[in-house]
Amino acid sequence: MGWFQQDSREKMQIQIKIGNKHVVYVAYAAMIVLAIFTIWPIWWLLMSSLKTTQDLSVNPWGLPHQLDFMNYYNAWVNSGLVRNIINSTIVTVISVIVTLVCSSMIAYVVSRINFKGRNALYYFFIAGMMIPVHSLVIPLYLNTLSWGMQNNLLVLALVYAAFRIPFSVFILEGFLAGIPKEMEECATIDGCSVWGCFLRIIVPLIRDGMITIGILAMMSAWNELLVSTLLIKRPELKTLTVGLRGFVSDVQNEQTQLFAGLFIACLPSLLAYAFASDKMVKGMTMGAVKG
Repeated sequence: MGWFQQDSREKMQIQIKIGNKHVVYVAYAAMIVLAIFTIWPIWWLLMSSLKTTQDLSVNPWGLPHQLDFMNYYNAWVNSGLVRNIINSTIVTVISVIVTLVCSSMIAYVVSRINFKGRNALYYFFIAGMMIPVHSLVIPLYLNTLSWGMQNNLLVLALVYAAFRIPFSVFILEGFLAGIPKEMEECATIDGCSVWGCFLRIIVPLIRDGMITIGILAMMSAWNELLVSTLLIKRPELKTLTVGLRGFVSDVQNEQTQLFAGLFIACLPSLLAYAFASDKMVKGMTMGAVKG
């Protein structure tokens, strides 16, 4: 009887292992399919940007017969996108810095400092995650218009930062929840101030989380179109996404130049994710689970 039960358990374990292998194979197959759907448009955009117009019309899906880098030269020099790229860079850098500084300090305050209304303050910022950005567009446009704050890159950068701060606070507060408070208590006993604890202890420990929210803030500011279109009207202040929209109408007969401009616009986000993807995955998983 004992032998029969042991044999049954072994058979069940074998079946479970086989079933687990099937699940793993299905998961890998699904990930491969998703990766193809994600990578293929970027690959096609790159290959199309390196073709001549004639090659693109004859061979839209294959590799270029001859690499034509003049598309990038024309998109970079002759289209006026350089000014747009500079504007987007200014807005993105300011937005990322403000997001990192404000969200890290807010997360530290609501996670570590006891005061009346701390939970209300935290939930106030978390509630910002629930508000659709598009529902704020019209009030934002009317207020900036009445206050004379349009056509200002600094205002645009601060708006982008305001949109990113609630989610960033949520991620960093999750990081801080997993850091023992005893570390700060020991530092305080040794004479370290609250500001010193934040800079010397907390910031290095939440570095992965700050890298994550920094990259997300960068991608959001760099790729945003709607708010920039509403707040920036002067041509010399337009960001890259707005400039590309005008570039589409200027090069209707030169689609390869358009593809080159689009790939230039995609490149910063692709590079940021390529070099920091492991930090982003770690930051999202650790920050989303408290403790």
